[in-house]
Amino acid sequence: MKSYKNANDPQRSFVSVYVEKHSKKNQFFNDIKKNLDWHKIDEALKKVYKIGLKGRGAKAYSPLLLFKMHLISIWYDISDVQTEAMVNDSLSAMKFCNLKIEDDIPGHSTLSRFKKELTDQKAYKKIIEKIDIQLSKHQVKIVKGQAKIDARLVNI
Repeated sequence: MKSYKNANDPQRSFVSVYVEKHSKKNQFFNDIKKNLDWHKIDEALKKVYKIGLKGRGAKAYSPLLLFKMHLISIWYDISDVQTEAMVNDSLSAMKFCNLKIEDDIPGHSTLSRFKKELTDQKAYKKIIEKIDIQLSKHQVKIVKGQAKIDARLVNI
């Protein structure tokens, strides 16, 4: 059986220490990581998302990575395109997704196909409910934030 891309590679990069230093200040992602049993969520995802585990073809991204990126898009109320950019740009978001700085980041079309697959399998709501149950056991809930608005030049 094949494994996923970027799947818990134990080898640390030379910048891992610095990423850890700068990303640990994001309390929201740290609290979420502590309050959720990601193993249970990963198991539920792997039951319905089988892409990338066949013997042939390129490795796929893990469903847990894709789901964490999707959660970022929900929590910050941003599009898949903006989520891809945020994970590429934010050390905290990258670390939350268990990515190293040299890892490839899934693209927005991959995220869209992933969400469609979960919805088609009727698994999306069930997995979100598992997260809500876990958070309620810790007597916490998530209050959505807002992502930074991209600066841009406009013609005047």
